[in-house]
Amino acid sequence: MTTIHKVLLQTPLTFTIAKRFRGKINIQRPRKPHFEKQLLIDITKPIYIPRNNSLPEYTLCDFEKSGFVKKDIDNPFERILARECLEWFNTSKMIVFLHMNSISMEDKTPIFAALKKNDMHLRTYGKKIVSMATKGTRYENVNQLFTSHQNIIFGQPNKVDKMFKILKKTPQMVVMAGIIEDRMMSKNELFEFSKLPNLDVARSQLCAVLQSAGSCIVNQLNQNQQMLVSHLEKHIELQKDQDKDKNIDS
Repeated sequence: MTTIHKVLLQTPLTFTIAKRFRGKINIQRPRKPHFEKQLLIDITKPIYIPRNNSLPEYTLCDFEKSGFVKKDIDNPFERILARECLEWFNTSKMIVFLHMNSISMEDKTPIFAALKKNDMHLRTYGKKIVSMATKGTRYENVNQLFTSHQNIIFGQPNKVDKMFKILKKTPQMVVMAGIIEDRMMSKNELFEFSKLPNLDVARSQLCAVLQSAGSCIVNQLNQNQQMLVSHLEKHIELQKDQDKDKNIDS
């Protein structure tokens, strides 16, 4: 017997033996574990991330995470252009914003020359340049009209009618809005403003209205006197006729 125990491995004797209770285990509503076991279950609970095919494409893009984010660089040339743009805004009493459709340089050059000939200047600025130029000024609201590069016409208010005649030849240039004497106007308001007469004609019309009003007042004041004079003249004529009749009868 001793030789058998030496050859075969001996099984260790356990001090505790697991024993199942005779009660039925409730699988649907199991008994809550004790605190330490519940703590271990909560710590070791796995976290499942959503599958890639269920996520939108922009969340899978790691371009910004990889460090290739575009940084703003202080460009001295952009500051020079912004200073020039602000000077145009401050010195021009007419500022017209255009929407430029696809147009060739051959079609754009005659329009540029015609505007230049009539003392109007066509300039092209990007959104960043205009934002740098108008930041903190009274023109800051015009940034809402810019999406990328924009064409702007700088000039004087008396050239609005001429500008519409020039742009009528190029449907690729669409007027969006404008600023006349520090007042924001839509396209329809600019068109109505272009139909107004110049300052000399408006002054002559005002003088004519004032003169007609003055002559009307003078006529109204002299009307009673003229009526009185006419009545007196008729009365004198009647007296003369009566005297003649008396002389004839006598």
